[in-house]
Amino acid sequence: MPGEFRYTSLHDALASLSHAVGPRARRQVVDVREAYGRVLATDVVAREDSPKNDVSHFDGFAIASATTRSATRESPAIFTLRPGADRLGLFPKEKLSGGQAMKVATGGYLPIGADAVVPFEEANDNGGKIEVSRRVERGEYVYPAGADVRRGDLLLRAGKTLKAQDLVLLASLHVERVVAFSKPTVAIIPTGTELTADIGDRQRGKVVESHSMLLRHLVEEAGGIALTCPIVPDDKVALSRALKDALKKSDIVLTLAGSSVGEPDLVESAIMAFGKRTTALVHGVKVHRGRVMGFAVVGGKPVVILPGPIQGALNAFIVFGYPLIRHHLGRGFEAPPAVPATIAEDWEATGKFKAFDQVVYLRLAKSGDDLLAMPSSGETEKVSFLVSRNAYTLVSGESPRLRKGQRVSAHLLPGFSSLEE
Repeated sequence: MPGEFRYTSLHDALASLSHAVGPRARRQVVDVREAYGRVLATDVVAREDSPKNDVSHFDGFAIASATTRSATRESPAIFTLRPGADRLGLFPKEKLSGGQAMKVATGGYLPIGADAVVPFEEANDNGGKIEVSRRVERGEYVYPAGADVRRGDLLLRAGKTLKAQDLVLLASLHVERVVAFSKPTVAIIPTGTELTADIGDRQRGKVVESHSMLLRHLVEEAGGIALTCPIVPDDKVALSRALKDALKKSDIVLTLAGSSVGEPDLVESAIMAFGKRTTALVHGVKVHRGRVMGFAVVGGKPVVILPGPIQGALNAFIVFGYPLIRHHLGRGFEAPPAVPATIAEDWEATGKFKAFDQVVYLRLAKSGDDLLAMPSSGETEKVSFLVSRNAYTLVSGESPRLRKGQRVSAHLLPGFSSLEE
């Protein structure tokens, strides 16, 4: 029944969620120009060499190196300068013989018969006759065909999140489209009669609905498409209607606030109103803060219950929202990336829920080649506390403490974390 809490361990809750949602990742063909941040669904293999032909590393003269075998200052090798296409992107049609040279620009293709480049400043141009006064080795100032990529090379593996440099590589090899996982649409439903969307509203009793801004950016940084719904008042019928609409438009739903340890629990009541379409309901998780968090699967789609207080909402997104988005992107139920860090001072959980798993926020700072992590737990409603933190670590309720000098995995939640400050 709504309001009756049986706290579930985080481990069991994640196992239940993973089993309930099953395989989620969908594939789609994406234009490379639009593929930034997308997760590859298939390997990408090179279909051609890069560069396709030998290119010059310097502005200079393309020559056959063998002609300079005996060249000295006293007896330079002489080349006849042939006209040719020295513009980038044009392959010279002319074939050079041993005693001929052709101008070539940096990045330009070498003509057939040339295997080296002499920079302009190392050669004397005497009215169409080029003098080279030293022996030039084969391949000098030449970037050979296939030096970057060979046809058949594995360029990028499935599961990789495409970065800017990846797109450059793909475009340079004329890869126009890739197969990527579809971005999940994540609906965010803020609830509360006291909420207002007007940031300038100072009416007594009104609270600016700002938490959805946090969630929207976290969703997008995780790889999803955020859909922020209108504020829903504390009314079961209105919330049920909003949930129904959100489930039609999205792959994942995040409800914000409207959940508690007692009656009335609007979110759970609205979820249960879907009857047999609702499965795998978990409401109440052994995570502090935010123990009233939970989830259900409605019509095959996950609905994550986020508490109203900012820290509880963020914690619920960390343990359920982020992994669900990554699961839709073919990455499995992965946590945010982490870096090793050293705890700077002792920390220990206190209070009634100290045996629950703890999301402990950290302030990371560089210390030589290491990262020092200052652990702390602020009040659940204090936004300023979160502003002054840039990472988190998950501490087991079986050993709810951190010791100075202890090494931990400091998770960097995209959209929340930064090491620049």
